[in-house]
Amino acid sequence: MVDGRGFGRPKVYNPYVYHKPHGIRWRGSVLPKVLPSTLVVTTVAIIVTVLYEKTNVKLSIDSTFIPILGFVVGLLLTYRTNTAYDRYWEGRRLWSVLVVAVRNLTRNIWINVKEDEGTKDILEKKTAINLLLGFAVATKHYLREEEGSNWDDLKYLISNIKSNLPGFEPIEDQDVAENEIRENKDKKDTFVLFKSKVKPHQREKGTRIPVNHNLPLEITLYLSSYIDSRAQLKKVDNPTTTSMYNALNTMVDCLTQFERILRSPIPLAYSIHLSQTVWIYVLSLPFQLVKNLHYITIPVVFLASIILMGIEKIGGEIENPFGYDENDLELDSFCLLIKNELDTITSNPRPTVESWVYNRENHPFGDNVTGDEARKLSLDDVRSKLSSASNKNVSGSSLDISVQQ
Repeated sequence: MVDGRGFGRPKVYNPYVYHKPHGIRWRGSVLPKVLPSTLVVTTVAIIVTVLYEKTNVKLSIDSTFIPILGFVVGLLLTYRTNTAYDRYWEGRRLWSVLVVAVRNLTRNIWINVKEDEGTKDILEKKTAINLLLGFAVATKHYLREEEGSNWDDLKYLISNIKSNLPGFEPIEDQDVAENEIRENKDKKDTFVLFKSKVKPHQREKGTRIPVNHNLPLEITLYLSSYIDSRAQLKKVDNPTTTSMYNALNTMVDCLTQFERILRSPIPLAYSIHLSQTVWIYVLSLPFQLVKNLHYITIPVVFLASIILMGIEKIGGEIENPFGYDENDLELDSFCLLIKNELDTITSNPRPTVESWVYNRENHPFGDNVTGDEARKLSLDDVRSKLSSASNKNVSGSSLDISVQQ
C-alpha cells in the first residue's frame, strides 16, 4: 500500500507470483534483460549449425579453447558479482545504521527534552522529529538524483526551513527552477525514443553531474541548531546532548558512505573488459561445440549464454542498490517504516513512571500483588517478596534440570 503522503510504491500483492518456486519465476529475474542478447548469440549458433550440417562449410574450431577462456570468464564474473554484492550489502547495512540513529535521536528528543512550556515545546519536538524523517526521505531522493524538495513524501516535512547558505537558493525558488527544467526536458524527450537515464555509477569520467544540492546535509544544520538551543536553555542534560550529537554525526557519516557507494563504481575498464570477454566466449561456443554436439549445440549455447550474461547483468544491477530496479533496496518501504514508527511515538505523550509502575496491571513480584498495592508495603516486606521470588526461580530451575536428567 501507498501512504497518502507519497511514501512507497504501489504494489499489488499476488501470492501466486511471490510464492511460486524460483526456478519458474520471471518477475524479479534478469531474464527479460538478457534475452535479446541471448537470442543474438543463439541465432549465430543456428547459422553455424545449419551450415555445418547442410553444407560443406565447416565452421568449427578445436574445443580446447573452451576450458581456457571459460576459466578466465569464471574468475571475472566471480569478482564482478562478489564486488557488486558487497556494495549492495554495504548499502543495506548503512541504512540500518541510519535507522538506529534516527530512532535514538527521536527517543532522546521526545522523552529527554523537558516540556517546561507545554504546547510550545511539544510543537518544537514534533517539528524536529519531522526533520529526522525528512532527512531519511531526502537521502532517498538524493541517492536517486531526484533533485529538489518538490516531492509528495518530502515537501510537507521540510517546507518550513529556509536556507541562507552561500550557493543554496530558497526551497521555493529551487522548486520553480526544477519544474521549468523538467518541463523543458520532457518536451525534448518526446522526440527521442528509447532514451534511458544513465545511472550515477554508470557515467564515464568527465561526465557532468546534474545540479543536486545536498539537501540531507542541510537538514542536519537545523537539527544541530535545535540540539544546541535545547542545551542552551537547560532543557536537556549534558550526557543526553552528547548522545544526540553522536546520533546526528552517525546520520551524516551514513550519508557520506552512501555517496561513496554511489560515486565510486567498479572501474569502467574492468566492466568493459568483462562484457567483451563474455561476448567472445559465448560467440565462440557454437564453433567449438558443433563438431561433437551437432544440432544440440543450439540449446546448449542458448543456456550457456543466458546463464553467463545473466550473472553479468546481476552484477551491474546491484552495483548501485539505490534505484528502481527490481532487485534494488526498497528505500520507499524503509522510509515508510520510519514514518510509521515516528508517528506512533509522537502520537502518545512521554510516559511517566507513575503511569506504568503504580497500576493494577503491574505485578512486580510475579504474584497477586499489584504495583499500586506494593507501594504500601514496608521495605522489609518488599525485600522478603524479592527473596521469595528468587528462591522460587532457583528451585524451579533445579527441578527442570533433575527432570531432564
